[in-house]
Amino acid sequence: MKVILLEDVKSQGKEGDVVEVSEGYARNFLYPQHLAIEVTPQILAERAAKAKSEANKSRKDDKSARKLAASVDGSEVIIKAKADGGSLYASVTASDIAKELKSQGYKVKKDQIQFEGTKEVGASEVTVSFPNAYDVTITLIVEAK
Repeated sequence: MKVILLEDVKSQGKEGDVVEVSEGYARNFLYPQHLAIEVTPQILAERAAKAKSEANKSRKDDKSARKLAASVDGSEVIIKAKADGGSLYASVTASDIAKELKSQGYKVKKDQIQFEGTKEVGASEVTVSFPNAYDVTITLIVEAK
């Protein structure tokens, strides 16, 4: 009998695998523990539709990430902060950069920005990582108020 595993089952397979098991094993162990469901044409059709939907979503997400990465690449972010001479009172962090990019119309989250923070006035390069391994570089300019 063929079943679809709902969770990883030792010696049978991983979640989502279609495996051949004995009817007794399925009925007495897999079904009661909600580890598997029986394969039917309807379930196979649903799985195919779900896979197609996920592929389309992935393709759309990839396209939007590539487009956003291209528009952000090479842009400048200017942040003004209180300073005493060349040293800032508070660090400029990835969240500050994300806020500034958002005000410029880019949808970038702070966890996409690879930046440790700085307490110095000046310019530096910052890497922004987008899904599907799109990495771009922007220029951060920190100015004293």
